[in-house]
Amino acid sequence: MSVERDYAYLIGRVRVLERSLLYPRLLEALLRAEDLEQALRVMAEVPYLGEAFQGILPTPQTIDRVLTDHFFGLVSDFARQPGGEDVTAFFLLWFDVAAVKLAVKHFMVKKPLEKTYPASFDVRKVLRFLGGEVGEYFPTALGQALQEIQEFLEGHPGNAQGVEFILDRFFLQEVYNLAGHAEGPLKKWYHAFLVFSLLRGVFRARYQERKPDALRLLYFENTLLGEREFLELASLPEDKIPEYLQYLGFAFVLPEEGVFRNDPYYLAEMERKMDNHLLMWVRQYRRGAFGPEPVFGFLFAKSIDVKNLRILLEGKYFGLEGEVLRRKLRECYYE
Repeated sequence: MSVERDYAYLIGRVRVLERSLLYPRLLEALLRAEDLEQALRVMAEVPYLGEAFQGILPTPQTIDRVLTDHFFGLVSDFARQPGGEDVTAFFLLWFDVAAVKLAVKHFMVKKPLEKTYPASFDVRKVLRFLGGEVGEYFPTALGQALQEIQEFLEGHPGNAQGVEFILDRFFLQEVYNLAGHAEGPLKKWYHAFLVFSLLRGVFRARYQERKPDALRLLYFENTLLGEREFLELASLPEDKIPEYLQYLGFAFVLPEEGVFRNDPYYLAEMERKMDNHLLMWVRQYRRGAFGPEPVFGFLFAKSIDVKNLRILLEGKYFGLEGEVLRRKLRECYYE
């Protein structure tokens, strides 16, 4: 009963904060905005988030910082509430990995880490660890990933792609572990997210002409997608990919039936379809009165809002046409 009460409180918080989520009418207003200045005036309609954009210097860097800090603040607030630690673990892990990636890139080019992404720990510890300080403590899995990165860089100095694969594998392994402790709908969502992430990794690597051997740094043993199938997707001719995805049960991620193209616009559309599919799943959680699902669904919807706002506001900054931006947008949590 204590757990149910904890989630009931968090769900109550969600019901209050749901009015801050984006909805189709607001997205349309942002698309119609003539420039970034007008788009920021539209943003003033968004509860809680609109205030964060007041008086900012309108640059892509500032927009990214406002959106990132807003979402991290929300996740951190939920994490501090009774019952919030488990339901926010995925999102805090997401932030931590992004911050570690930035720190490692700074270490590789020997630049001080003046600004970082928000994280659940002091990311400067990463620089000290990679620099040889042995007294830094990390959770076991992250410590192992950093040790692997340290050893990898000794033999492959400057290989940023390899480092990114190692950290992405660490992240996906932890998501797999979260799925192992979850039940019901949330377990299935974690599994879908993990498979989609592996597909994204392999298709991006195809476009970048990465060798299958490099992709082994990303893959880990799991029950959802075997290593042989994963590597097959990396090496098959383009015209064979749709048939193979059909065989694996993932043909629905293709923008066009029976077609696969190895170009960035097509891959971006595939990723858009994956995000919409994950959002479709969490929409089913929102009417729940108990359990972690409504809280998790709200936080994932917030992450999609952040992605959509980044696309729209940065697109307005660079003067992109509304229809170009529309093709990039994910669906709204509330249709």
